[in-house]
Order: sequence, then structure tokens, then C-alpha cells
Amino acid sequence: MPNQTSKPSVSIRRHKSTTDLPYSPQRGYMRGQRPSICAPTEAELALMRRCSLREPNIRPCCRHALSIPNMTCPSTSPLCSTPSRSALYTPVRDIECSPKARNKLIESKNAQTPTCPPELREQCRYISKDGKCRVDLAHMAERERFLADIFTSFVDLQYRWFLFMFMMCYAVTWFIFAGLYSLNAFLRGDLEVPGDADVCYPNIDGFVSALLFSVETQRTIGYGARTVSSRCYEGVLLVMAQCIVGSMIDALMVGCMFVKISRPKKRAETLLFSRTCVVANRDDCLCLMFRLGDLRESHMVDAKVRAKLIKSRQTSEGEFLPLEQSEIDLGYESGSDRLFLVEPQVIQHTIDSSSPFWELGPEELRKQQFEIIVILEGIVEATGMMCQAKTSYIETEIEWGARFESCMTLEKGAFRVDLRRFHSTYPAPLPPCSAQEQHHHLQTLRVGLELQESLKDSVNWKLGGDDQEDDIIKTPGACTFTIHNIQEERVSEVNECESL
Repeated sequence: MPNQTSKPSVSIRRHKSTTDLPYSPQRGYMRGQRPSICAPTEAELALMRRCSLREPNIRPCCRHALSIPNMTCPSTSPLCSTPSRSALYTPVRDIECSPKARNKLIESKNAQTPTCPPELREQCRYISKDGKCRVDLAHMAERERFLADIFTSFVDLQYRWFLFMFMMCYAVTWFIFAGLYSLNAFLRGDLEVPGDADVCYPNIDGFVSALLFSVETQRTIGYGARTVSSRCYEGVLLVMAQCIVGSMIDALMVGCMFVKISRPKKRAETLLFSRTCVVANRDDCLCLMFRLGDLRESHMVDAKVRAKLIKSRQTSEGEFLPLEQSEIDLGYESGSDRLFLVEPQVIQHTIDSSSPFWELGPEELRKQQFEIIVILEGIVEATGMMCQAKTSYIETEIEWGARFESCMTLEKGAFRVDLRRFHSTYPAPLPPCSAQEQHHHLQTLRVGLELQESLKDSVNWKLGGDDQEDDIIKTPGACTFTIHNIQEERVSEVNECESL
């Protein structure tokens, strides 16, 4: 490696990662020079290290974009004693950082710890309880894409900005055409002549009167005091242009206002989701259940429910996948995800071998960090538009060994729903083990019962054989003998028996 002191310094404007910079505990990161990484010396290997977030008295740095947050490993692990892959990418270091060493960290239970403290877990939601998405898009360079779909951009605006744009569209056109009318009158010299003279715009003597004429023309008020002369051709063209522009603005603004008012976003306010999920046995299967209902008498048409699991994970190659989405089966194949939502219903997810909760018990659920997103979709009966309601459940909102109380009663020939019990639960007996362990125990018990039944059948067969020995009917002229507890019978002729 060439000596760095004799090598001229090169100014680096921006580095891809902090791991590409040499680090010194006394001076921090040295940004003036960038050493060669082809053949580093032992002294440079000691400097080229990643700043640990847990190491005291050292200035913290940003985490690497592809690393797992708060990962810990023992001091004897080769991952801790070896510099970062982005700092030293050589064939020798590739051989040393073997897949076994990487997978050893992945398989550890402490490989990934929650990124949010328990008291701040509520603020780390992907979807809030009222269905709002907590994802902000930043550093958008191509904002002109929103102008390509101006109608959707207007509809998506907040109400205060939408009303502001609604008023400004009319006000701007009024002022623009008022300026054109006053400019035309000024160029023709009509502003200096008496009011009863033959002019292009009678009773227009300034900008304010031209503004009133513009408002009357576009809104078709027609007070009759200000008109345009038939001998003023440019004035006629301006009036025609303003009428066309005013009609286009009316169509756009009224259409946007109608769509924005009739959007079924507020319809989701009358759709209820239970505050918590429950885990209990149903039909000899462990199930994850939640409840949903509709408060309106006009029911949703073709209602469907689906669920997503949001959880970060690390692949076997060491790649970190933040907020990975996986599907939770709510009965798509059997059709139980399609609802007739006239009363509160309990939706269940059967925890089988294909479920992401197959290996999780109550203790593992509390230690994990995940989020269940529930999405209810349907067509609003009154408007015929699609409505979508969302909510989420985190690991602290799952009750192990509980069921929902029934809120349906039959009173005076009609069913009554008591919404006071909508969120109520009661404890249910459930062993503190995962569905996989329960399945294993049931299989063991089933095999034991089968062995017991087979042994019982064999004993009964043996006892029945011994009893059959005494029930043999000996007929006259028959010879019987036994060989090794096997009884055989031969019938001989009567003459042979008499001769003996």
C-alpha cells in the first residue's frame, strides 16, 4: 500500500456510508483523505471500523441503510472482530465471513430487538387505530407528476385548501377579464369620453366598473347597466371567451366538489372494530379472532375483509427487509371472508402450519414486534361507491385465552344487538403453548390411544381364543388332537374308529 503522507489529498464531497471512512477514537472520522482499500495494513484495519451505537464515549453515527437496527453479537463472533463488508470488500474477507458465521447471528434469539421502547410502541404503528397511514413521503423531486392528474390532485386536497382553490379559480378569472376589458377601453379611448357617447363598453369608466362587468358576464347576473356594444368586435370576443372559460371552471369545480363531498371516507366512521384480538380454541383448532360491525341500517354490499401482517425480518443472506407484508388467511378459499354485515361478526384466522403464528405462544407473542392490519371493503348502498375501513393490532393488543361476549339477544320477536358488549371479552381455558406444540401433544395422545386400542384388541382376541377351546362341539365319529396348543379336528370314517 503506498504511503498516505506522500500521496496528495483528494477532497471527497460525499461518502456513500460512514463505514467507508477511517475512524479514530481521538479525532473521530477523518474526512480529508480516503485510504485505499486494496491492501490495507493492520493499523488501518484497526481504524476502519463501524461506530457502535452501544459503545460509550464515542460519537454516534447513523446506522447503515442495509443493517439491522440494534443487532448484538458476542465479542468472540467473527462478525464483531471483522470490519464492515462495505469498508473491506476483498476475497480474503469474503472467505472469512462465511455463511455459517452470518447465519449464526440470524438464528440467535437476540439478533433483532424492538426498535421502539415499550412506552413508545403506540407511536410506532404502521396504521393507527382509526385507519390513518403513518407513512410520510419525503424528498419528492418530480412534483410535476401531480399536475398530470389535476382532477385527483384537487379532490385529494384538504377542505381548507380545496375551498381556497375553489374561490381563487373564480376570482382570478374575474380579475383577468376585468383587466382585459379596461385595457381594451383604454386603448380605444373610451375612458375619457362622456358616458352617453358611442363607446365599446357603456358605463365603464375604470377598473372597478370593469370588474363588476366581468362578474356580471361570467355569472350571468345581467343588471343591464353595463353592456358591450355590437360595433365592438373585440369586446364581443372577450365576452364569448369569458363565458367559455366560466363554463369550464363551473364544470371542474362543481365536479370536484361533488366528488369530494360524496367520497365514502366518512362512511368508515360508522364501522366498528374490536379494540383487541383474542386467541382461543374453536372447533378443536387454535384461532386468532377479532370482531367488526356496522352502525348504520343501510348495510354495505359485497363486504370483504382481509388482513396483513407487518413485520421486519432478516433473510438467510443477511438482507434486512423492513416492514415486510405477508397475507393472513381469513377464509378466502372457503368464502368466509365475504360478509353479510347486518350484525357484529367475529372473524377468525385458523392458526395452522401455514400461519405466521404457528410457532408462537403467549410469551413469544409478547416478545415479538409486529402489526396486524385489518382491511374491510364494501360498496356503500346509498351511493354505490367503494368504501374501505382499516385498523391495526399490535402484539400488546392480543389477549391469549379469551373469547368475545355475545351481544345478540332475541327480544319480542326481533334480534337486538347490545353494543355495550361489543368490545367485552371473558377468559377461556387455553394452555400457554403454541399451536405447533398443541398439535404435537395431540398427535402424541392420538398415537398413544391407537396403541392402547390395538393392545386391547389383541388381548381380547387372545382371551376369546381360550374361551373357544371349551365351546368345541365334539360330534360322534370325530377324532381330535392338539399340537403345540393348536387344536385340529379330523373326521374319520365310522368304520375306522370302530376297528381301533
